[in-house]
Amino acid sequence: MEDVKRNRLKEEEILNFLAKKTDIKWNLSIFDEIDSTNTHLLKHSKPDEYSICLAEGQFKGRGRYQKKWQSPKYKNIYMSLGFSTEKMIKDFTSFSLVSALAVNDSLKNQNVKTEIKWPNDIFCNSKKIGGILVETTNKNKKNIIVVGIGLNVFMVNNSNIDQEWSSLFLEYKDKNFDRNKIISEILINLVRSKEIFEKKGFSFYLKKFNSLNFLKEKRIYLDNDKKIGIAKLINADGSLNVEYEDGGKKINSGEVSIKIQN
Repeated sequence: MEDVKRNRLKEEEILNFLAKKTDIKWNLSIFDEIDSTNTHLLKHSKPDEYSICLAEGQFKGRGRYQKKWQSPKYKNIYMSLGFSTEKMIKDFTSFSLVSALAVNDSLKNQNVKTEIKWPNDIFCNSKKIGGILVETTNKNKKNIIVVGIGLNVFMVNNSNIDQEWSSLFLEYKDKNFDRNKIISEILINLVRSKEIFEKKGFSFYLKKFNSLNFLKEKRIYLDNDKKIGIAKLINADGSLNVEYEDGGKKINSGEVSIKIQN
């Protein structure tokens, strides 16, 4: 593997790529290290603009339920996109699923095949390589959505991760990955997805998501119900159908942590 520092984040490369695809004026910030790209945009993103925060490393990176996201410098992608919307915050509860599809599409362009573990994890060859964290705020009476994405690219070891994981390099050692290009493609796909989502909702993406549903027909343990069930299809509102021995139930993403059972 080439020295990963050769593939440093470069503002000019990213903005040039974006300019070829869209006429949006982006507010881009790149840090060598930051507490969290999401935290930065929750504080500094402005209504009516697309704000991007990228970092080579994070010292307070986080996932759902404030779980620490391992963020070693120069190894992976740590990115957040902030934008305002006229929609109600409650209408964006399923946008993490749509964001995961945007990442999937971007990696597909790299000939990388992924699946999505509902509601927000990116899996490759049955191992986690990335995750999504969508957070919200309100500024000047405008609702702002911040989409955070962590994607393992060059990382080859990390003893602090408590589940099976991998990286693009580990799964595709014959490929040369360019973080700047991957980030740019994810941003383009996120904005396109946001525009469609605002008009058509998650139901537009339902069939596609279910085709990539990593949990489908797997035995899962749900911590809120304290029991094991079988994961089924996703619904048009973004909820997951789970079949228990005593009947079925719809599970919303904000209320549960899921562990896959062997």
